[in-house]
Amino acid sequence: MDVKRRRSVLAAVGGFTAGSLAGCLNTVSQAASDQPESTSSTEHIPDGTWSQIAYDARNTAHVPDARGPRDDATVTWTSLGERPVYPPVVDDGLYLTEGWTDGRAFEVGSDDGEIGWEATSLPPMRWAPALHEHRLLVVTRTTDNVVRLHALNTETGDQEWVRERGITASSGQHSPTGPTVRGGTGYLGSSRGVIACDAATGDKEWEATLAEHVIDTEDGPTWVTDWVTPAVTADRVFTFDMNESYQATRTVYAVERGTGDQDWTAELTLADGWSLKGHVVAGANRVFVSALDPHMSMGFDDEEWSGTERLFALDATTGDVDWQWELPRKTLTPPAYADGTLYVGEWYPDADTGRLHAVDASDGTVTWTYDTDVGAVRYPTVANDTIYLAQGTELAAVAPRAETPRWRLALDTRAGPPIVVDDTIYVHTNPGHNNDSQLLAINDPTQ
Repeated sequence: MDVKRRRSVLAAVGGFTAGSLAGCLNTVSQAASDQPESTSSTEHIPDGTWSQIAYDARNTAHVPDARGPRDDATVTWTSLGERPVYPPVVDDGLYLTEGWTDGRAFEVGSDDGEIGWEATSLPPMRWAPALHEHRLLVVTRTTDNVVRLHALNTETGDQEWVRERGITASSGQHSPTGPTVRGGTGYLGSSRGVIACDAATGDKEWEATLAEHVIDTEDGPTWVTDWVTPAVTADRVFTFDMNESYQATRTVYAVERGTGDQDWTAELTLADGWSLKGHVVAGANRVFVSALDPHMSMGFDDEEWSGTERLFALDATTGDVDWQWELPRKTLTPPAYADGTLYVGEWYPDADTGRLHAVDASDGTVTWTYDTDVGAVRYPTVANDTIYLAQGTELAAVAPRAETPRWRLALDTRAGPPIVVDDTIYVHTNPGHNNDSQLLAINDPTQ
């Protein structure tokens, strides 16, 4: 359907100068930034489940009722190792899809890592799966660019339904990306915006066309859209096109959750070469996005890194910029959000060290910082009173304001996002669609 443009917001944030870690702010909407970030949410997620990439529909990576390995950690089982996979989703078992293959979705036992059912007749995948009740939602694309949305029964792997008509998807170049599920609806980054589908039947509820999927370049028209995993709240769906190849992405979009009608757009004023990255993380009153100068991220400059990443907080109802923070170095993965705090992992490329910053979501103040000397901090995930993260080739558990972690676990390879379910972490190693990944289960031997 045609999207009606209700409100357009120009977030003029140019001319920003970095200050100290705790004070690198440019407050654009003081009234909004004075509002507290509450923790209320009407989204219900059953205990013992991890249903999508960043745990919930808001992409918070916050599991309030899970404990995780608290005081120590050991690998209790390993699985896989000869195939590239995307991060698992979890209920009674673990469900995974292979990356950029002939097409395979499969189940792994949560207690022993044994492979259960396998669905081997699917087309290639460039997306992680999502769970809705007993269904595994999987997006595939054939070699002739036919995109389908499939629902597989989680007990058997049998296909319950498949939808092709009206289904498109973004290119999926930047994994992990995948469907977002909230209530009875699945939201998918399409070739031009967002599609909402009934998760029980696959029937399309609405489509929000936010931008064309072809742009003009010096070499002619090119298909370049890469719409990120949507963040979904009770009222709105948030996304952006991470079109970093042409350094042209500047705009965050909000559409009405029930209809797909466009609510607001926020165009961030950034210098040439900057682009948005990761995905939107939705708090209670604000949404958070990161922007990076990819020229610097590629290491093309001989000069020392000079603060070329920014974190923006936008008012969720208007798109106004409440505050922004310029990081000393750069992030590699989106932040986590829990109880009014953002947890931002950082990498110092010149020294190959990392930091985890706790940032007050209401005003951008850095309240504490954890330092590590073993590499980049990736995938912060909050469970109860512990932040789990990948640091270099380790996993670590960090308590708030602590200078040393509760535990460190050497993996000897880079890890994907920690999936925290009850007292266990599941993690796949060596992430990437061309890499062979292992799947690990990690527990506290003292619990």
